[in-house]
Amino acid sequence: MVGCQCSGLELETKKWALEDLALHRKGKPAKTTPLLVNALISQGVEALSLLDVGGGIGTIQLELLRAGAVAATSVEASSAYVQVARELAAQSAREHQITYVHGDFVSLAGTIPDADIVTLDRVICCYHDVKSLVSLSASKARRLYGVVYPRSASWVRVPLFLENLGYRLRRSPFRAFVHSSELVNQLIQHAGLKEVYHTHTLAWQVVVYQR
Repeated sequence: MVGCQCSGLELETKKWALEDLALHRKGKPAKTTPLLVNALISQGVEALSLLDVGGGIGTIQLELLRAGAVAATSVEASSAYVQVARELAAQSAREHQITYVHGDFVSLAGTIPDADIVTLDRVICCYHDVKSLVSLSASKARRLYGVVYPRSASWVRVPLFLENLGYRLRRSPFRAFVHSSELVNQLIQHAGLKEVYHTHTLAWQVVVYQR
């Protein structure tokens, strides 16, 4: 399943990476990303390191580095996202502060160093094994852990069911998931982290935890 899901991500994100890049250039990232970035900055990020799991085009990495973070590691299963992130980092003269790792975080976790801050922005919904993903990533956070993932509500589950139906009809192996919010919270707290910030939009929740 891991191989299939990551293969599906490679197929689907060729389009997503370009769409996210277009929004970035217009100054219109996904609404939840600035919420997460601002919540982390309010906790203090100066001189801290970042591990961005599913780093996408690198928005969180660049914003936290501008706010005073000293280094970032992006672990991304999509080569399309890695390519776009590298280009944006070079344009921002930040490429020397970012390490890129292409692959499945759960499979690579044993080789990924801990960081002061760990983030997963719209990543939990893209992975089937929520227990491994959340537990392994939370264990890497020395100070702050920030996540954006879907709310466990019927008005989220129904559209996602239709989205997955579309993937199935197109024979894409990728699937999206609405994992239990209670389970995600329990896994994070079990890793020794306490919630310090929580907000939500209609479909998404943005949560920051502190060790």
